[in-house]
Amino acid sequence: MEEKKTIRPHSPYYIGLDVGTNSVGWAVTDPEYNVLRFKGNSMWGARLFEEAKPAADRRAARIARRRLERRKQRLLYLEEFFSAEIGKSDPLFFRRLHESALFPDDKTTGTGKYTLFNDPDFTDRDYLRRYPTVYHLRSELVHSSEPHDPRLVFLALHHIIKHRGHFLYETSENGDECPTVDAAMQELTEYLSAEMNVELGLEPEYFTILTDRNMRISQKKAALRAALGRSVQTEESGADIQALSDLLAGAKVKLAALYDDESLKNADPASIALSDDLDAVFDALSSALGERVELLLAAKKVFDAARLSEMRGGEAYLCDAKVRQYEKNHADLRALKDYVREAAPDKYRNIFYKNAKFPNNYAAYSRYRSESGDKTCKQEDFCAFLKSVLPKPAAEHSFAPQYVQIEEKTFLPRLTGSENGIIPYQLHRQELRKILDNASAYLPFLLEEDEDGISVREKIEAVFSFRVPYYVGPLKGRWAERTEEAKRTGEKAYPWNFEKVVDLDASAAAFLKDLIGKCTYTGAPVLPKDSLLYSEFMLLNELNPLRLNGNELPVSVKQQLIEDLFKKENRRVTKKRILDYLVMHGYAAKTDEISGIDDPVKTRLRSYHDFAPLIPVLGEEAVEKIIEGTLVYSDDKRMLRRWLKKNFPALNEDDVRKICRLKYADWGRLSKEFLTELYSGADEQGEAQNILYFLRNTNLNLMQLLNDPEHANLPAAAEERRRARFGSNSLRSQLDEMYISPAVRRGIWQTLKISEEIAHIRGGAPAKIFVEVARGEDKEKKGTRTKSRKEQLLELYKACERDSGELYEKLAATEESALRRDKLFLYYTQFGKCMYSGEPIDLEAALRNDETYDIDHIFPRSRIKDDSIDNRVLVKRVLNREKTNTYPISQDIRSRMLPFWSMLHDKKMIGDKKYDRLKRNTELTDDELAAFVQRQLTETQQSTKALAQLLQEIYPEAEIVYSKAGNVSEFRQEFGLLKCREVNDLHHAKDAYLNIVVGNVYKTKFTDRFFLNIRKENYSLKKVFDWDTPGAWKADGTSIATVKKYMAKNNPIITRMPREEKGLLFKQTIMPAGLGQLPIKAGKPIEKYGGYNKLTGSYYCVVEHTEKKKRVRSIETVLLYARGLYESDPVKYCREILGLVDPVVVAPKIRIDALLELDGFRLYPSGRTGNEIVYKHGYPLAIDAGREKYIRNLTKYIERCAKIEYPATAFDGISAEENVALYNWFVERLESSVYGKLMPALLANLKSSAEAFEKMGILSQAKTLMEILKAFKCDAQNPNLKELCGKGLVGRIQKKAALQGFQSAYLINQSPTGLYEYRTDLLH
Repeated sequence: MEEKKTIRPHSPYYIGLDVGTNSVGWAVTDPEYNVLRFKGNSMWGARLFEEAKPAADRRAARIARRRLERRKQRLLYLEEFFSAEIGKSDPLFFRRLHESALFPDDKTTGTGKYTLFNDPDFTDRDYLRRYPTVYHLRSELVHSSEPHDPRLVFLALHHIIKHRGHFLYETSENGDECPTVDAAMQELTEYLSAEMNVELGLEPEYFTILTDRNMRISQKKAALRAALGRSVQTEESGADIQALSDLLAGAKVKLAALYDDESLKNADPASIALSDDLDAVFDALSSALGERVELLLAAKKVFDAARLSEMRGGEAYLCDAKVRQYEKNHADLRALKDYVREAAPDKYRNIFYKNAKFPNNYAAYSRYRSESGDKTCKQEDFCAFLKSVLPKPAAEHSFAPQYVQIEEKTFLPRLTGSENGIIPYQLHRQELRKILDNASAYLPFLLEEDEDGISVREKIEAVFSFRVPYYVGPLKGRWAERTEEAKRTGEKAYPWNFEKVVDLDASAAAFLKDLIGKCTYTGAPVLPKDSLLYSEFMLLNELNPLRLNGNELPVSVKQQLIEDLFKKENRRVTKKRILDYLVMHGYAAKTDEISGIDDPVKTRLRSYHDFAPLIPVLGEEAVEKIIEGTLVYSDDKRMLRRWLKKNFPALNEDDVRKICRLKYADWGRLSKEFLTELYSGADEQGEAQNILYFLRNTNLNLMQLLNDPEHANLPAAAEERRRARFGSNSLRSQLDEMYISPAVRRGIWQTLKISEEIAHIRGGAPAKIFVEVARGEDKEKKGTRTKSRKEQLLELYKACERDSGELYEKLAATEESALRRDKLFLYYTQFGKCMYSGEPIDLEAALRNDETYDIDHIFPRSRIKDDSIDNRVLVKRVLNREKTNTYPISQDIRSRMLPFWSMLHDKKMIGDKKYDRLKRNTELTDDELAAFVQRQLTETQQSTKALAQLLQEIYPEAEIVYSKAGNVSEFRQEFGLLKCREVNDLHHAKDAYLNIVVGNVYKTKFTDRFFLNIRKENYSLKKVFDWDTPGAWKADGTSIATVKKYMAKNNPIITRMPREEKGLLFKQTIMPAGLGQLPIKAGKPIEKYGGYNKLTGSYYCVVEHTEKKKRVRSIETVLLYARGLYESDPVKYCREILGLVDPVVVAPKIRIDALLELDGFRLYPSGRTGNEIVYKHGYPLAIDAGREKYIRNLTKYIERCAKIEYPATAFDGISAEENVALYNWFVERLESSVYGKLMPALLANLKSSAEAFEKMGILSQAKTLMEILKAFKCDAQNPNLKELCGKGLVGRIQKKAALQGFQSAYLINQSPTGLYEYRTDLLH
């Protein structure tokens, strides 16, 4: 990409950009907002692309693959150690073992009848009789020093090394610490005290109850609650003790109850049990809870320790506990069979024999005689099945205890079930060492040493315990650094010599340099999120906006407050605590109001308190280095211990142990260089100071500081450092270094290519570039349903039913749809009373929209752009007019209404923000007014700033302007400019166009001069477009006429980014015998062993080959698993993988979503099925504003009926008649345009089902119309017409891969904007 433009004379022009995670909308206009043209095309459009997969998804797949590879290597090492010894008596043992999964006729001749043991006097049958499970074998080898067959020793060690447990508790030098319930509870207690303001004072029996194996969850909950003893929580506590106790009992608990936080009611997940797979939902929990997720991790540790204690049942060795469980299961199974014969003999075969009608019976659960592909079920499903078919026995019946386990879903636990996930590796290693102790006495080869003095036994232990540190990565990777000796000798790395061959410190340094994110401002490496410096920055940035009655605190008061509340104490800080502190020190009155900050304050000086005793000893610089080390070595506590002892000899053993227990995660977004090495202004001594100094000694937050004219050199200095660091690097390198998500990074890269092309066409840089970067959809919350207004109100009313009186009944009878009217919703949140007088509201009069009642904005709408419910109240019109446009609310009203407002606040009818605004007694300050306006002009999102920086570097003459999505949305509403995402992708281009219009008006109107005289300025944020803004907006109708002219057009250019598929080679599930497309391994034919299905295609090619003695051309898929073969020898790939005769590749690469033109139809190849290619079409639906608005109404109605079907009302704006009219219009579009030719089956189905559509209910009609609409979108969605005509997916565009059936076939190479394109003929 060109990074510097040759500027030629050109007329000024603007670029508008709307950057998302899967699209970039763009528009080019002149200063009067006319869309410019090039080669007959309007210069606006949208670039579509697949959203980049999160790094976490790719990383998880990579880690899983490496884990399997390393486990396989561990077992191969063990086999090498035992090979010679076992070969003395059974040379074919390992061959039989390797071929154990093969059918008899596929095995090597002469290996014998059995899989493992084929001796004359000892076969597999004898082995299984003596050792029903591998745990029986392990137990015998642990407890017996008698000589055993080396094959038995190998099998026991093989199982231990293969399933070696987790490494979560590796905190001591030798990793011997396996947490007890007492130790885990102590950690939880300390965390609750330090972070949650909760003091646990448990009764002694609490621990006994926690590990009681025979108590049901419900019994355990009650017993644990009763044993909470002297535990104390207050209003400021961040966790509910009883909910936490229920969680430890194994119950599922709502997050809102656990954290006493109503905002978590709609979290996803909204509730959690400690038996759940927390890893699977950890990202979602972290997103919802932030640092508070540590409470769940600490509780999980207690829960797992208790379960582990239960599992072991007092046994010293895990294998003995498993043997005991096996014997119990054996007895319980016998008891189950006896009870079934007694109580339900007719159900016996249904329960114990394989039967497709009963997929959760014992045969499925036990996998008894299971065949490949047969269903197996989970323990809870098996127990639920038993409960459904068996009568409950009397309490005195011998089977009653087992039936309780069935009810609790704990009956017949598998020895290899999910419970094994809680077993730490220390328990397995304990057995491994004991087995080796005993075996070394009769297997002398275990004590043989190599030239370095390392015995086979020591190597086995090293193989068991070894993990490649993640900061080293693959030994051929970019971080692994070899020691000088290893470089000289070329010695290979093994688990037992790893530290001799690999330089761990150098590898960690390489990891830090390569992987840590870079500061957006300077490009320097970012700080750990929990570093002392970054924590202080976060606290200052959060606390500096604090206002007391709208006024700043004196800086000295703020500094003392931080010292007393955040440093001297390690408790959660709330607004109440801050106000109490200020009152106590005489800076405030009890009636004063704290505003401007979150409640509670999010930032805690966690690392400061963790290292407080060590800071005076080591110094802050050393502590910062240690915090960095805890992140680098977070997955390897043994290495962390080694690193700490080597680099910080002043640390004692207790210090090291405590540091190893710290759980710091993630990196910040700013660098030490940015916070401490950029200087501006001067202090009282005339010396320039850094950013952190100004944050400490002013009440500015970071954005205010960077936008302060007095400190204008700070952003410039940061940019200078960034340019110096990246000056010689390509834009791609700079973008890759930036701390932004992969999804946003892809959008930014496409944006840079689009802007480059536009500048090339226009012959120079734009005058202004208007940028908006979407925040992206929260994947964890995507598809979740928020509670309706009625549900929210009913919950609140039930909690205060006595106070709500007849309003509760009235609310219960109110239709859901009616509450979408803000007046009615406010009426119920105000208990039916005027918010300024307390008088009852005449609801009928209010809803008639007469002149009796108004919705008033507490903060004046003209000054503060806030239309949320938190800023609005329902009041008598006469009082609203008396209030006019002033703030605060009059003293008379506040004095009279404060008790009523307090009552509503206590009952959670109004939130903190509304309550604070109502009772506030000071006017809005100049700073607050400026901040509200400034918010419309500035951007805090990292990705937006990153794009702006890159654009500024490429086009230094251009002015980069941030455009806010909220402002554009309000502009659309004000002027009736509809937006409906469901119709087509043209809205991306139109959003980019509106970014120019709205962004330019705001930027031109609100200048630096405006902010200097803000209180004297005559302005209204509600009426920005009601007046002229010279050079940007004409309020006489001229400007809006231009805007509406272009918004009515349907001519933006849509292009797609061609791509190559990467990632998984195929669907990971192995298909049953006879099914699949690819053998699971060479030598295992699909007919016998099954195979992998759904092979991933990386891209396509066009091949000419011989078919039925004719030369033909066809579009063929390059499969990802064989891509290497294709790219090295395409002819061989076509012959061996595709089975083509005499192939010649004529078009080597056609990427997925490249544009093809087949017989005049523009199509994007996106998949394949059999010998056909699946396509998306390239024809966005052109639709008038009226129908577009109606489709949006349909969408909203469907969303409203997500849970319950409501009748459509006038408020919904839809009807059965209009639905039929839209249906007929869709049919007409299919008949009269390209759509019908591409999707004839869809047209036929719709024409034959018109009568059926008319008979459908209105909700079914709405859903069907939205399904039909999918056919007109240029993506891979297909209509599902099952409800209409019984057909599933209809309208998929498929065409033969062979090209000889087409009259013309072209590959269309489009530029990113689509303004340039050229063709490649695929037929000739």
